[in-house]
Amino acid sequence: MKKILKFVTLIAGLRFLVKILSENVDVKIQIQKLRDELATLETKDLEKKLKAFFKKYDSNSNNHEEQEEL
Repeated sequence: MKKILKFVTLIAGLRFLVKILSENVDVKIQIQKLRDELATLETKDLEKKLKAFFKKYDSNSNNHEEQEEL
């Protein structure tokens, strides 16, 4: 009887451990996706700010942009 109780306890403990490890992996994957998304958003925002800066302070930017479009 004691062996069966120990076996059941061991199985329950292992199941709990596997569940925790599985959740940990899922959280790490979600964190990595959020980091990638944040980096993308920061890059797009930085590009917009750089373009606005050069339009504001570079007098030749209008001529340069027109030449790029051609």
